[in-house]
Amino acid sequence: MNKRLFFSSAIFLLGLGAARLALPVAGRALSPAGAKIVQAAQGFLAGLDEKQKAKASFAFDDKERFNWHFIPRDRKGIPLKELGSSQKQKLQDLLAASLSEIGLKTADQVRGLEEILQELEGPNGRFVRDPELYYASLFGTPGPQGRWGWRFEGHHLSLNFTLDGERVLSATPLFFGANPALVQHGPKKGLRVLAGVEDLARELMKSLDEKQRQEVEGKEKPEEWEIQGATSERYAGLLPRGLPAAKLSEDQQKIFERLVKDYIKHLPEEASRAIYQEVKAAGADQIQIAWRGGIDPFEPHSYIIHGRSFIISYANFQNGAAHVHSGFRLLKGEFGL
Repeated sequence: MNKRLFFSSAIFLLGLGAARLALPVAGRALSPAGAKIVQAAQGFLAGLDEKQKAKASFAFDDKERFNWHFIPRDRKGIPLKELGSSQKQKLQDLLAASLSEIGLKTADQVRGLEEILQELEGPNGRFVRDPELYYASLFGTPGPQGRWGWRFEGHHLSLNFTLDGERVLSATPLFFGANPALVQHGPKKGLRVLAGVEDLARELMKSLDEKQRQEVEGKEKPEEWEIQGATSERYAGLLPRGLPAAKLSEDQQKIFERLVKDYIKHLPEEASRAIYQEVKAAGADQIQIAWRGGIDPFEPHSYIIHGRSFIISYANFQNGAAHVHSGFRLLKGEFGL
């Protein structure tokens, strides 16, 4: 086992990825990404009328800032369906400033799955399925000074950003879901919006030897790990012991790197020395990989990967294991706390 290799590759990637998610370094130079987010948020607000602004705006210390969730439910904020075409474009500009290109595409694809669900469930379905029932909420006043944040959220999507002026403090909680995980009919047949987080984890599991499998697997049912603690202001869910990442072989480390990268690819290129050092200092032995359920496609399964500063939480057990929930959180610094 070459632990030096792990630190120079997987931990570096993970540390850099986590650093891109939170930049809480006092006195740090203002980031280009943060400046773009401020400018886009100001443009979005300026395009709203007074009634729309009142609906979209909250105080920074409003408890609504922590009221995030990925299920279909009533939400506060301004929904897409109440915006005109130019206003929607300004909101799209804000999303583009806050996410990477692939993150923006993934968010659009998640919303697009609502149309497919509407077709599958019909007019008498339990929930309203509408790709325009996604809400923008701003907390505080976007500008070069002062803390503020914003959220874009709806079914299977929760994007949360906290800034201090033009400095990004946090870009998590970050949640993406997909139902159906595999589109089986129509013009989008074959689409798998979150294929990477499923396939790469399965590839890693199938590469493990018997001893590694004994450490990574447990007896709980996959649904017992349904993104636990994922809807709180601070993560308070399970941090199960499993297979330490330091016990992965060189080839397995490469798969692990790709899996982590598939979670952080949705965010822009930003780095934080403080978060990087925190993740690196934890060491490979402190990163745990835990799996529950089957390994083959369409077998219910879930997994949790966590280190001292982050947690990845994934579940796929509904609708014949074709309904994915995936979340990435930091254990410190979210919401600027």
